[in-house]
Amino acid sequence: MKTTIKAGGIFLLCTMFFFYGNTPAAAQDVPGWVVNLERAFPSRDWLAVSAQGPSRQQAEAAAMSALAQVFRVNVESLTQSSTQFSQIISGAAGLQNISFEESQNFTQDVNLSTNIRGLIGVQFDVFQAPDRTFHVNARMNRRESAARYYAMIRENTAIINSLFSSAAAAEQGTFDAFSTLSFAHSLAQVTDNFQNILEVLDPTAVNRRPDYGGANAIRAKMLESAALITIGIVVNTERAEDRVMFTRAAGSFFRDLGFRVNEQPPAGQQGAGNYVLRANVRFEELRQSVISSRYFLDAALENPGGLAVFTFTGDGRRAHPNTPSEARRLAVQAVETSFRNGNFAGEFKTWLNLFLD
Repeated sequence: MKTTIKAGGIFLLCTMFFFYGNTPAAAQDVPGWVVNLERAFPSRDWLAVSAQGPSRQQAEAAAMSALAQVFRVNVESLTQSSTQFSQIISGAAGLQNISFEESQNFTQDVNLSTNIRGLIGVQFDVFQAPDRTFHVNARMNRRESAARYYAMIRENTAIINSLFSSAAAAEQGTFDAFSTLSFAHSLAQVTDNFQNILEVLDPTAVNRRPDYGGANAIRAKMLESAALITIGIVVNTERAEDRVMFTRAAGSFFRDLGFRVNEQPPAGQQGAGNYVLRANVRFEELRQSVISSRYFLDAALENPGGLAVFTFTGDGRRAHPNTPSEARRLAVQAVETSFRNGNFAGEFKTWLNLFLD
């Protein structure tokens, strides 16, 4: 007797696909897809793959890998795209002018035993043969899945075009314009992936590509906007070598976002588009059960008028069994990391998204 197991529903697009996992069937209940996959799921209507392995887990992984290859991607990239879109939806929560209604209206049944994500509408069957080998079928109905992807792409495209309008209306040489285009670029990257999947499900979709021109076109606009902003960097700390390191770390972070950087800004600020990051870093040695060095990082980004538009405060402690210089070196390294891709970098990127309100 065949039993179908369905997992509970979940409300996020990033895990939007549903699996139907069957308990092993008896030998006389061999499903048709094991014998002839094309006859069971004609390719005109389905994207279907099958795989087998000595364990259910191995067979499932092989089937999902095979299904991903149909879309000319791998499982890892599907998961990354799914995670990225989840972060975009989360970041848009509470924004007045952005709503992902289509994305949040898909309630799917999810097999929580797998960490594969990124495909909408996957159905999943398992059969164990008399020799104990597991056979797995993973499939997507072309028409149903394509309709879902098309709805997602249509909604995302409308949001991207709305962001274009907002960026054009914003004052150039400001973070308002750049942040809007940056969000549009992130959304376009995911939407491009959706479009690629849709074109495999429905080859005629190649004639209905989004009109925003692709993520690369948006990135070009974003970098043009970033190039209008120059950020001067002024770091105050005890040692000159640390000052150079922190200045370069902050400069590297801002350059990666596309901004111009001036690591030796003049005393005064003149002209639109010129901002100055002023940072103070100090260290304090502590001798307790172990020797440690505590760091304090305070930073403020000032606009052309000299007003602080972004502030950051962070501290931490790094320890070493018996060497004060090594403890301090670790603390210095922690401050550098904060500038490059740590807490400072994360809070700055979060602050940029506030301009979307």
